[in-house]
Amino acid sequence: MVIKQVMAAVAVAFLSGCGGKAVIESDMSRLVAASPSSPWLTVDDNGQKVLVVPGLASKEKVQVTPGVAAAVESRLRRELQPKYFTDLIINCRKLEASASVAAEAEPPTAGLDLSMNCHIVARGLSSSRAYRVHESLPVQPAAPHLERVVPALLEGASKQLADQLWADVLATGVKR
Repeated sequence: MVIKQVMAAVAVAFLSGCGGKAVIESDMSRLVAASPSSPWLTVDDNGQKVLVVPGLASKEKVQVTPGVAAAVESRLRRELQPKYFTDLIINCRKLEASASVAAEAEPPTAGLDLSMNCHIVARGLSSSRAYRVHESLPVQPAAPHLERVVPALLEGASKQLADQLWADVLATGVKR
């Protein structure tokens, strides 16, 4: 009887040390690869690939492949490439992303906060600014499907960032 209790305690300790759950894979590599090449637009990679999502019965971990910065940069390129003009450079850094689920909210929602600092040079005129956006989507707490929700949140938040960036490009007073 004592041996069974010791074995059960060891198993619980082992599983809790491993987190008990696997990391949820969220593959965005196709979307990243399909976006246009834009050397004039960069989002520095901070190495963040895993988003911890609190708010459910347990904290879930979602691994974004190839990474959060690559996904954000890809969406920004798709949004801003058609508006590009010569001598435009946008460099963004200090990207931070955090996700959560408000399971008790009515309706339950998953949310993503993105922030970063960007420097814009438009034909010699420059501006720097910190950006912060929030995107949310309804979710079912019992089956949140974070492998699909997190990419959708990243897409929506990145589109908001693109809109704000473009407004600031125009605010520099550059003549296109």
